[in-house]
Amino acid sequence: MKKAILFILFFLVGTSLSAYDIDISRQNGMGGCVLLTTPTSSDFLNCPVGFLQKKHLIIESGYQRKFELSDLDKIFFATGYRLGNFSLTAGVSQFGRNDYYIEQSMRTAIAYNNNRLAGAIILSGRTLDITATTGKTSLNALSVGLAAGVHCKKYHLAMTIDNINQPTLYDSDEKQNILYHLYGEIEGNGRFSITGRMTLEKYEKPLIALGQHIRLAGKHALFWGISNNPLTYGGGLEVHYHDYGIVYATSYHPVLGFTHNVSLNFNKGL
Repeated sequence: MKKAILFILFFLVGTSLSAYDIDISRQNGMGGCVLLTTPTSSDFLNCPVGFLQKKHLIIESGYQRKFELSDLDKIFFATGYRLGNFSLTAGVSQFGRNDYYIEQSMRTAIAYNNNRLAGAIILSGRTLDITATTGKTSLNALSVGLAAGVHCKKYHLAMTIDNINQPTLYDSDEKQNILYHLYGEIEGNGRFSITGRMTLEKYEKPLIALGQHIRLAGKHALFWGISNNPLTYGGGLEVHYHDYGIVYATSYHPVLGFTHNVSLNFNKGL
């Protein structure tokens, strides 16, 4: 079992080290798409040029079980606040076990948003602690990014650029590729939104995702998503009570199986 887990860990390291997204909560059930009009804290963390109402505080904390393996359990916390035309967001996540592997991700951004145009500066970091028979090794990297967004009636478009400084985890490591994320949302005539995402990286196939967020009575909602490379399906639901909410999201990888996410949310004007 441990060898299988380590294989999956190295698979994850090889495919996600260049990405500093904290891929959690609702995004995981929407193929990696985010809602730009009503973002959760994790949405806002990964795309900090979404629309957040003025003087609003959002908080999200939760848990993820990746591929139904307890050794890959992840916990996370994210928050955001907007004052006037400026907003600040920050978040952390950790997964792994102390006896052989721990990965910690940190991300923060400061943004300017006049309700039509938005721009942000992003700072992300990642720490890997690997324990072997020879001892414990710690690897660290720091990434700088930018984001921009446009909001026009029912149409919303945003772009984030990560790894502008092309960081490395150690001296002889290859520079990490610059990542380009394009997000979009179209608000439908009814109580739904269509979302999309495209990620471009040098030497890699484009990652394309499509999702839908369907609002039910009140703020309750259902959502689903699909993404390629490999073909992955997801979905989930969210339930709200006054300023509080709970989100459940799941996704299915054709080889590794299901990933489950549960998070608690708080959204209040101050």
